[in-house]
Amino acid sequence: MQLKEPKLNRDQSKALASTKFLNLYDLAYENGVHYYDASRRKPDTLFAYMDKDKLGKELPDAATAFVIVKEQGQADKLLLFYEYRYPTGSYMLGLPAGLIDPADLKKENPILDAMKREIKEETGLTVKDTDQMELLSHLVFTATGFSDESNALVKAVVHVDDLSELNHNGSEGTELFGNFKLVDQAEAKKLLKNGRDDYGHYLPLITWTALTYFVSDLWK
Repeated sequence: MQLKEPKLNRDQSKALASTKFLNLYDLAYENGVHYYDASRRKPDTLFAYMDKDKLGKELPDAATAFVIVKEQGQADKLLLFYEYRYPTGSYMLGLPAGLIDPADLKKENPILDAMKREIKEETGLTVKDTDQMELLSHLVFTATGFSDESNALVKAVVHVDDLSELNHNGSEGTELFGNFKLVDQAEAKKLLKNGRDDYGHYLPLITWTALTYFVSDLWK
């Protein structure tokens, strides 16, 4: 069955607000519908305006890593940490993530290079040539009800002698980090079952996805 898509009227669509990291658009459709779109993108790169043949080739706004830490003599663990999220007004259990910068676009693999940088900045860990890094998904949309924000998903299996190098020294701007939380499979399953972290806060969807991926052993 062919799905009939509403037709977007670009001439009547307009930008309502623009900041360094976020823009707000009024998308006008010919059936009279107006829909707000919170986006990291400039008007010429909005997904709503994009030809379908280009959609599959577009780079995402950002990348997020599912980091599995392998420490000698210890159970494999998924690396999580607390980060203050201003829209929710609380610290939330999250993952290494960050925008793909213009400098990344000049490199051979912008997504993996951006992710290596973000892992180093937000955790202190260096992804070595002997470690495993793999692109899981070129692009996923994270909140399609109000935004075209997009992320690549990356797996990084990092070997460490110990956890002494973990730090948040690379935090920038408004980034505010809390404690690290490394979870084995049993604790990951507990978090999934409870749906909340140790402080009673609900889990972000991307964190829930990482936990599911980890306990399913798909990363192996």
